[in-house]
Amino acid sequence: MAEPVQGIQNKWLLIIAVVLALVVVFLYNAHIRAIRSELEGKTVAVVQMAKDLPAGERITARHIKKAVIPKDSAEAYGKIWPWKDREVLTEYGGKAVHRTLRKDQYLLYDYIDDAGGVRASQKLGDGMVAIPVEFDRDQSLGDMLAPGDTVNLKGVFPSPGGVYRTYRILSDVRVMNVGGVGAADESETASRRTRSRNYQRITVEVTPEVSLKLSNLLTHMVGDVQVELNQAGVSGTAQPGQINPELELLASQARPAGQAGPTAPVAPRPPAGR
Repeated sequence: MAEPVQGIQNKWLLIIAVVLALVVVFLYNAHIRAIRSELEGKTVAVVQMAKDLPAGERITARHIKKAVIPKDSAEAYGKIWPWKDREVLTEYGGKAVHRTLRKDQYLLYDYIDDAGGVRASQKLGDGMVAIPVEFDRDQSLGDMLAPGDTVNLKGVFPSPGGVYRTYRILSDVRVMNVGGVGAADESETASRRTRSRNYQRITVEVTPEVSLKLSNLLTHMVGDVQVELNQAGVSGTAQPGQINPELELLASQARPAGQAGPTAPVAPRPPAGR
């Protein structure tokens, strides 16, 4: 009789062990669900930049990625664009940004052009300044040139040997404003109306260092600045936005006040006929 009783006891112990194991598993899963629920209530999915995006460019799907961060952190950054509304960023050609955004930076509402209250100065890239460039209005590019395009600036300067040459001063500089229309007024009608006629001033974006060098350099120039329009998305130089190395010496200092400026060489007259 002892052996059947012992067998029954072992069976009950096994059943109790199984039940206890199931209870432990249930309690563990309930605890994990509670933790996840608590975490989900304290986090938020937001839009993060997947790659750099220059100011003035439009957002596409490849520019953004999902990031999950604590709600407290999100509130500290400001109004971050929620991931659930990401499709709004890329529809109709994409939203334009008015400042340069870097990879892994969170996308704030304030960085979007149509978020309201955007000032022209906010469209400048990080560490950049805007400067006006004047030229003969007959040399303007008419309606071919628009804000956001890149241009090359040219001018005539003295060169070794006592002759004068045309040099490219700057290459691939971004245009912020054309004839008074651009960063501050992006109305398509106003922009088309202004660019359809000749103009004599544009505003370009350069570094503060280049701005000073250009001011020096223009005091040595003969005549007016000339402008070349670059093909969209194509860079024509290995040093975009930098002073031409051949002109660095002239760019290092301005022509002293009161000193006669350079004059273009005069072509020799043919000998008088007999």
